[in-house]
Amino acid sequence: MHMIRRLVIWFWRAWPVLVMSALAHAHWFALVRFPGETVLVNKLTGTAMQVVGGLIVLYSIDSNLGLFRNQSLAATVIAWIRACPIFARSITLSADCTVSCNASASMSATVIRAATTIEERLAALESRIEELRSEVAIQHRAIHSRIEDVRSELSSSIASNQSALRKFSEQVERATVGGFKQQAFGVMLVIYGAITSVFA
Repeated sequence: MHMIRRLVIWFWRAWPVLVMSALAHAHWFALVRFPGETVLVNKLTGTAMQVVGGLIVLYSIDSNLGLFRNQSLAATVIAWIRACPIFARSITLSADCTVSCNASASMSATVIRAATTIEERLAALESRIEELRSEVAIQHRAIHSRIEDVRSELSSSIASNQSALRKFSEQVERATVGGFKQQAFGVMLVIYGAITSVFA
């Protein structure tokens, strides 16, 4: 049972050829059924095949437009008609602009009392060294925090770009491989219709 299912799936991968074969058999059956109306059957078959084939190719092109531009052929045609100078309306734009600027900075200052003895001077130097150590530690933490923020932003941006590349790759694959069978089927219908019309 599993093998039959796999065979059916394998056969269906060539659906354009299978459907063309079924349509050719239907055409042959119509010719056998109505032997006196050969010209009419060929004309109707040729016209129908060409129209349907052209519509299938247009549908495939429309699907590809939807993949990449997020719009359809109908929307493109409507936009083209609306852009006609006859229908164009004058548009007046007005805008107000407001500019605001905010800035902040941190600053520390120490008032040092004039020392008179060596002990006072040593104590003042030790106090100043501790303040400098504290400032360096604060700045080190701020720089480290900023580095982590930038790293997080870069990681997020890289992940977003990879996701966009994967999506674009899938769209290209769908447009080239997925739409190929439809387009090939449409072209086969047009060719079959053209050949049939010759014998009309």
